[in-house]
Amino acid sequence: MGGSYGLDTWRVMGGGNVAYAATRVVMPYVEYSYFPGIQRQATFPSGSLNYSVPVSDVHGGVHVRLPLGESPIVPYLVAGMGMLRFGETNVKITFPDGTVIGDAIAGNSSFAANFGGGIRMYTREHVGFRIEAKIYKPTGQYTDPFYKVEGGVFFQFR
Repeated sequence: MGGSYGLDTWRVMGGGNVAYAATRVVMPYVEYSYFPGIQRQATFPSGSLNYSVPVSDVHGGVHVRLPLGESPIVPYLVAGMGMLRFGETNVKITFPDGTVIGDAIAGNSSFAANFGGGIRMYTREHVGFRIEAKIYKPTGQYTDPFYKVEGGVFFQFR
């Protein structure tokens, strides 16, 4: 579980991550995240538009761990790339005279790169907690960078 910020406001999100410790330092990963509804609003001379877009994020990358000797706290850098899927959504268009009409916006996918860092805190040799922050730079219809902060428990098999 985690949170995102940058698309509109702080939002709860969920997802999962699978990583492989190729070496003590290099750890490739794949990740899936789901944001249930990112609020969007647009105002223009003939009216305003309000809607919520569900977003799925599938990407892969690498954690570059920076071990501090035998410390149970291991900072790391992260970089990745993948796809953002913006789901189809219904919109409400409100005109200055009070008229409201509904319409649908088709879903779309776009490429995104992400960069950031985190900290792994080991409570046992292969178990611990981690917190991570990333900035995403999408292409396509939504190009504004956004941020994601996530945390959780990890189980490491190697």
